[in-house]
Amino acid sequence: MMLTRCPSCSTAFRVTPEQLKARAGKVRCGHCSAVFNALETLEDMPPAVVAAEAAPVEVLFESTESISPPLIETAPPEPPHEDGPSAPTPAKLAEIQEGQDVQSALDILLEDVSTSVESPASRWRVLAWGLAGLVALGLLLVQGAYAFRAELAVSQPDLRPLLDDLCGLLECDIPLPRKPELVSIEASDLHPDPQRKNLLVLAATLKNRAPFAQDYPQLELTLTDTRDQPMVRKVFAPTEYLPQGADVHAGFAANGELAVSLWLDASNVGASGYRLYLFYP
Repeated sequence: MMLTRCPSCSTAFRVTPEQLKARAGKVRCGHCSAVFNALETLEDMPPAVVAAEAAPVEVLFESTESISPPLIETAPPEPPHEDGPSAPTPAKLAEIQEGQDVQSALDILLEDVSTSVESPASRWRVLAWGLAGLVALGLLLVQGAYAFRAELAVSQPDLRPLLDDLCGLLECDIPLPRKPELVSIEASDLHPDPQRKNLLVLAATLKNRAPFAQDYPQLELTLTDTRDQPMVRKVFAPTEYLPQGADVHAGFAANGELAVSLWLDASNVGASGYRLYLFYP
């Protein structure tokens, strides 16, 4: 039989090796509820106190007594010992023998001790942080869906109704994809108009090689001189080169072709060549 003391309130408790092994010495004081390691405050129990215990110990731990400050002050000074903690004084032995046993005064820390002593405020704080994390995750998903709504509408057609509802709430639209590498100029030609010599006719064929509809590109026409130096540059929007009555918002059909014809008044330019590009602004 050994003794251990609570470092917070100095209450002494009888302990056995089996009790100390239960949770590697971790215990909770039944007097002040302080948690400490009983192995760090062990004291050898005098034989007289061990012999005085007639009945077997049935509780986890027993509190022998709480050493009050006045009793400690009246006790004679004890010489230091190098081999271990000092033995209890006669006054302390008498108090230990006459002390009342407090059932379950010192509890072995169980696996759920942290849960049992957790305050309601701590649980609400954890719950609040969890809800805040879920809200932040939801906002992040909404922002991602808004930023990449055009790509999602093409790659995930099943999400199109959900994206339409989202844009209805945010007052936005779902733009058509813009993949310039999938749009090409298949053929082009610039020649004088046979009937009106002061006009040039630009004829070109555009092709959308994507398996989905795309936004119509812009066309850039540059007239050059004999040294291939630019003389005049003009950009045509889709509304300028599409046939009259065509729906611009419907987009360039998937795997579709478009014939473009434009008339230019370049009588005063004297150009001898041209360059034609397409791009998305």
